[in-house]
Order: sequence, then structure tokens, then C-alpha cells
Amino acid sequence: MPITSYFQAPDRLRSDLSLEDIVDVVHAEEGRLWVDVTLDGTEEWLTLGQSLGLHPLTLEDALNPNSRIKVEEYEGYLFVVVRDAQFALDTPEPYDFETWNLYLYIGAHHLITVHSRPSHAIETVTHRLSTSPEFIDRGVDHLAYQILDALVDSYFPLLDKIDEFVDDLETGVFNSSEAHETLTAIFDLKRTLLALRRHQAPMREAMTTLANRPSPYLTQATQVYMRDVYDHVVRQVESIETYRDLLTGALEIHFSVVSNRLNEVMKALSIIATVILPATWVASIYGMNFDWMPWLHSPFGFWIAMGIMTGVSVALLMFLRRKRMI
Repeated sequence: MPITSYFQAPDRLRSDLSLEDIVDVVHAEEGRLWVDVTLDGTEEWLTLGQSLGLHPLTLEDALNPNSRIKVEEYEGYLFVVVRDAQFALDTPEPYDFETWNLYLYIGAHHLITVHSRPSHAIETVTHRLSTSPEFIDRGVDHLAYQILDALVDSYFPLLDKIDEFVDDLETGVFNSSEAHETLTAIFDLKRTLLALRRHQAPMREAMTTLANRPSPYLTQATQVYMRDVYDHVVRQVESIETYRDLLTGALEIHFSVVSNRLNEVMKALSIIATVILPATWVASIYGMNFDWMPWLHSPFGFWIAMGIMTGVSVALLMFLRRKRMI
């Protein structure tokens, strides 16, 4: 279970704390401490969490990858569950994405982040802290804001990619050779957007809580910054809804194009059947078994019948063209 810690010592920013030192600092409630935990086992995390005095329910939530996004206040800290996401790189489907939870324990003097896999948001804030150690002076709640802001902003490139997908699909609906592939892609992308909305809608509620609900673990100055994160989440939810509407419109256009193509085919077949109908009528009459019919025994009967059939068909074709029916 890899653990990274940053502690604001009087003379410098320390990152060499042992587990015993981390537990002592958390219980002492002095200075500012950030502990980042990457889970790779259950027993080690439960042991560490119990040593830090974390509630058993939050320990179980941190081990459950399906924990819902939420904000809960416990004695000594604020427990926040958010979700990170990125497109899946190990699947052939371009619209598949994967998610994982990030857990934050925001105390008065300490911040504990827990995740099961590398997080871009954690890496971003770690880099900022390594280049500017005084970054932690603004408080652990501001550090938590920076992590949440980086996590929420990581959704924008994902949505930009979805925007490209939507543009390609809107163009593809007019390509008859890709009709089936386009229809399948539209439904796949709509399913992806539905899953994204299922993640971002609770995120919006969580950011509302962090931005507006008074808490002893969040200063008013930090909550102002949290409102900016809330605005970003709202923009993302609105973008998801817009993309869903665009795909619905593309789906309607697709069916309309298919219907128009079918109508064109039916029109062509109807014209052919109409033009051939007089010839079929004459041929059926002369196919009857009577002993006597006009020109039946004439050496020019065949050509007379062919002339009648051709003449009536041409006349009918000219009539349809004159009426602008073809």
C-alpha cells in the first residue's frame, strides 16, 4: 500500500514521515498534513484507518469501488467521495470509458486521499506542491479544492473528444455506405453519455454541498473556490445533455434519410411498373387462347402489337414527365 505524505514542518516541507509519524501528527492536530494512499490491499488499509481514527463506515466505502458520490460529515473530518474517469485504452470500442473513486478525508489540520489506481488529479496537485512547497500554507481544505478542481477539469478533454465523435456521426448519417455502422455508433455513444450523466449528476450535488453548506472543515474563502468547481460540473452536465440532444437529432435525421432513400427506390420502381403496365396489358390480351383475334394470323401482327405497346408506354412516360411526376 504505497503512501505519500507531505507535512508542513516549521522549517521545511517534510515528505519522509513514517506510518507512526503520520498517526501521531493526525492525532496531535497540529500543522498541515496531506497523506495520499494508493490501495493494494484490504487489511493494511483497515489497520491504518483504525490507527488514524477513521470511522469504520468510511473505511468500508473506501474499499467499495461502487460507493456512490457523496459528502458526509463525521467527527473530526469531512468525508467526500468523487469519481474520476477516462476513456478505456484496453478495449477496441472507442466510446468505452472506465471510472474509479477518489476518497477525501478533510480534517481541520490534515487531508487524506485514498484511491485504488493512479489519479491525474493527485499527480497534478503533487507536482504543484513539489514545485511550490508554500502551496500547502493556504490550508488542507484549499488543497482539497485543488484536487477536486483538477479532477473535475479532467472531464473536459473527455467531453471534447465526445464532441468530435458527435460531429463525425452527424456527418456520417448522410453516408449511405455507413448507415448501419453510424446507427450502432449513435446508440453506443448515447449509452456512454447516459453513464457519464449518471456520474456527473451526483457530482453536482456534492459540489453544491461543499460550496454552500457551512462546515468547520471548510473556510468561507475555500468555499468560494468550491463554487467555481460547482460551475464547472454544471457546465459539464449541460454539455452532456446537449450532446444527447444532438445525437437524438442525428438519429432522427438518420431515419429520415433512410426513409427518403426508400421513397426514391419505391418511386423508381413505381415508374417502371407504370410504364411497363400497358405492354403487359397488350401482351396478356394476345396471350389468350382464342381462334380469332385482330392481326393474330397477320405476318405483321407481332410488329403491330410491339408498336402498340411501345407507343402507349412512350405516351405514358411523356405524360408523367409533363406532369412533373418524374
